[in-house]
Amino acid sequence: CLVKSWAAILATSKAQPLLFRIIDCLLLPHAVLQQEKELPAVMLAAIREHLPFFLQGLSFICCHCQSQTQSAYLNQLLRNVIHQYLGRFLLLSSDTSRTGQHPILLALHSSATTPEAIHLHKTSVQVISENYLQFRGNAPPPRLGSVLAFTLEALQRTKSIEICDVETLLPSVLKCLILVNEPQVKKLCTEILQYLVEGCQARSGGELATQLISVFRQFIQDYTTVYDNQVYSILETVTVLDQSLVICLIPAMTEALKNSEYKQGLGRNTLQREAYKRLLSQLTEAGRMEILKLEKEFY
Repeated sequence: CLVKSWAAILATSKAQPLLFRIIDCLLLPHAVLQQEKELPAVMLAAIREHLPFFLQGLSFICCHCQSQTQSAYLNQLLRNVIHQYLGRFLLLSSDTSRTGQHPILLALHSSATTPEAIHLHKTSVQVISENYLQFRGNAPPPRLGSVLAFTLEALQRTKSIEICDVETLLPSVLKCLILVNEPQVKKLCTEILQYLVEGCQARSGGELATQLISVFRQFIQDYTTVYDNQVYSILETVTVLDQSLVICLIPAMTEALKNSEYKQGLGRNTLQREAYKRLLSQLTEAGRMEILKLEKEFY
């Protein structure tokens, strides 16, 4: 509460030593940095209660700090706090009905569009993407269902899609849909995908739409050769949400198909082409024209 109430004061250079002392002593003492070590229940309960206010206050300070050097340090502290306590308070299950009580989610206002609220959301998304959604090869990260449930709830609370959501979250969600077969993970990923696509659709045009197309193009390029059926299945889902988006991706899909066939060195891949045509058949006149072009090709 102190950090939020005194945020405007703590944003000044003279008061920041006090802020750093608060963080070092109360929120990031050495014991907290040892994730495997249990913290006293009383300490955890106190942190859980006050963490939302602290995060809101620290985000305000990050947005209003005048010094670039101190601002960078404060932002790193904000990331560190989110990283440490996102994991500590994360439920072991992916029960979305209970996920909403996570203190970091409580810090994310459902209706706030202030710079500090947007900054807190952006920082949280970056921490999730960098620390909780990274695969090791094809092995999914631990507690993936819980992380995805948290992510979905975070998106729903902010009610506004930002560039960082598309740029950092969407590639990980698409990767999960390709590589993870667990039903609950697929369900949560599909819901996040739907939320992101529909959110971008509501703010059609501009940088957000451009970034969305860019992410899907990269996804098509990265996975079509090995996972063509999964790619087309995911894009069929996207077609239901935003047909015009998938129509924009036709050149990228055709290029990926041909690159895949070239790498395999066996000429036309009939099965892959049939799967692609099924997707194209759902894309109005543009899809039908592409089917005709594919059928007229000679090798």
